[in-house]
Amino acid sequence: MNTSIFETDRYDYPQNFEEIRPKMKRLDQAIKELEDNLVAAADVQLNERLSPELGLKVDYASELNPEQLLAATTIEGKVLVIAGAGSGKTKTLTYRTSYLLENGVRPKNILLLTFTRKAANEIKSRAKNLLMSTSAAKDLTDDVSPVDVKAENASPTNKALNEIASGTFHSFCNMLLRQYSGLLGINPRFTILDTGDSEDAIDLVYKEKQYPKQDKAHSFPRKKTLQKLFSTSRNRRIPIRTLIEDGYPNFEKHIAIIEQLAIDFHKYKRANHLYDFDDIISQVVKHLKTNDTFRQLLQSQYRYIMVDEYQDTNIPQKELVDLICEPKSVSLMVVGDDNQSIYAFRGANYENILLFGETYPNATLLKLEQNYRSTPAILDYINALSAQITLGYQKQLHSNASITGDKPVFRRTKNEAAEAKYIADNIITVKPNHDYSDMAVLCRTSFQSNYVQLEFMDRNIPFVVVGGLKFVERRHVKDVLAFIKVLYNPNDSIAWHRVLTLFEGIGPVTATRLNQEMSADNNSFEPLLASKFAKKNERLAALYHTLTKANQAETVGVALEHVIDFYIPILQMIEENWRERMEDLRVLTNLATEHSSLEDFLENLALDPPNDSVAMVSTPEEDDNDKVTISTIHSAKGLEWPVVFVNSLVDGMTPHHRSLDDFEELEEERKLFYVACSRAKSKLYLTAPDYFSSYSGYFDKPSRFIAELTADEVAVDIPQTGFEKSLSEDPEWW
Repeated sequence: MNTSIFETDRYDYPQNFEEIRPKMKRLDQAIKELEDNLVAAADVQLNERLSPELGLKVDYASELNPEQLLAATTIEGKVLVIAGAGSGKTKTLTYRTSYLLENGVRPKNILLLTFTRKAANEIKSRAKNLLMSTSAAKDLTDDVSPVDVKAENASPTNKALNEIASGTFHSFCNMLLRQYSGLLGINPRFTILDTGDSEDAIDLVYKEKQYPKQDKAHSFPRKKTLQKLFSTSRNRRIPIRTLIEDGYPNFEKHIAIIEQLAIDFHKYKRANHLYDFDDIISQVVKHLKTNDTFRQLLQSQYRYIMVDEYQDTNIPQKELVDLICEPKSVSLMVVGDDNQSIYAFRGANYENILLFGETYPNATLLKLEQNYRSTPAILDYINALSAQITLGYQKQLHSNASITGDKPVFRRTKNEAAEAKYIADNIITVKPNHDYSDMAVLCRTSFQSNYVQLEFMDRNIPFVVVGGLKFVERRHVKDVLAFIKVLYNPNDSIAWHRVLTLFEGIGPVTATRLNQEMSADNNSFEPLLASKFAKKNERLAALYHTLTKANQAETVGVALEHVIDFYIPILQMIEENWRERMEDLRVLTNLATEHSSLEDFLENLALDPPNDSVAMVSTPEEDDNDKVTISTIHSAKGLEWPVVFVNSLVDGMTPHHRSLDDFEELEEERKLFYVACSRAKSKLYLTAPDYFSSYSGYFDKPSRFIAELTADEVAVDIPQTGFEKSLSEDPEWW
């Protein structure tokens, strides 16, 4: 009997659908038109693409399923591949790269854009291993001279594959800005500002400019809020005024000043050769639109373009791809899953993947629906969740697994502590058949893991928490990097500000004046010795000598050692746990030895930083990696575990209460839950405390995402006799 676990009429749904109906109609039309261009493996003579006359060395037919084979061998035109969770998209992109090369495509004509450098490197590495295992490698390297190979200290195949342009959108655009700086009329020695640096720069501009005095009755937004406003405005192409009126009404009195601050901030960056993350892509897009020579150069070089995780692209990223792929002769394949569009808070635009057919009217649609991750029972649940998503491409994940497996289990508990105990109990129960590293607890927000962490510590269950403060965001790491930044770009006023204010007696005003003196002296370090401020602070002379020695160092590692030796006494004064923090600086020094220039070192840390700080980590033991993972759902995207727990499934927490009045935000929350559940391979536990109470409100209904599905897809774990009755009659369970 297909009945819901709970009565869904107890939930209120957004009333703003009428406001966005025109947009929804447009999206639905684009989806339907592209669905009409769906090509299935059964519709194509795939053997013709593997003809012996082509001389292919890789056995694509035996390695790929028909859907993957179709995608890997479709190398012309504009193509959207909808790749369901666990359907092997990375493998498909790997074999497509190999297929392109075996069909005579020159590596330098291929562009692979991903959202992590790791993903790009993995695809290239797998393609290299694939080709190296066959005689195909020789065919790729006929035009690679022995001199080139020796210079690269690599095999001919490595040399050929290294010519494939690959990486993140930011790293690709950063490369373009530096490589074509002369053509674009920009200084190639610019510094990349991370989010924290951008916030500091905004704050600095605000303090330096003579803006009208603020109304004390209406607080002015903090630098973190301002940075988010400016970034969101650029990535989503929404005016700052509109963002404030819709989301920050308490700042409406300051709209004119905030708009002017955004303009002044942008001018400040250009004057000091500073680029934030948004600039890196938007500047390339601007030049592609206005510089015909630049655009034609890229269009002629990159003839075969692949984009991974297309559902996560923002508007500037889409524009970048569209401008390069404008000629009909340029091949474009984008791969993604509209069910996993969960990064709107970062500026991602879910409409990009849904409007692909509108952008490219003659595009082809392919689908990867065979799942290699989850058991059929879990797939049934995932498919039921997918059916609840209002708008998207039709998809039905399936598996060839012979064992059906267990249904997902839903359990309510009396409170968060009992929920954590239930999770720990089940971990202990399944432990004989699994390592701890086979298990994960996924939370909507990080604080929802607090009780779980306490319970795990009490039960001696080892765990690792994914997320937290990133390595390059640690104060001491940012301090040391500021020294390196001023060596590379003496115009970097933000880095100078951070360095100079480390010294006692030098505040923001003095730092600004000293920075101005150095700028006036052609960015020389001499004012550190000669200015009136130097007489008041003898450490400035020591700073001068340190920077001079570091500037003359032959390697990045030696330069960093000079800086760290100078910085250690400062660190000892400002941080009690300076010894633990020294471990981070040791790691930083090791990273420096891997780079041949300050530019490469700073670029790598800015565009592909280590995820977490290593400070405070204990000495590894033999089984140190055997730990349960505790993670936010956002951080778990792309990962998988045999056993997954999704907790805090109370309406108002999952979905988040701030999404309940907005149709599009609620849809993203629905997709977030879909992502969480689709991480599970063999066992999925869904838990909810009886209630959740905080300053945001009191929430006591189980998540609507649980309630909307029928009892056929999920098993309810009954804690006591008569629980079925309490579900429908006892308000305590609502």
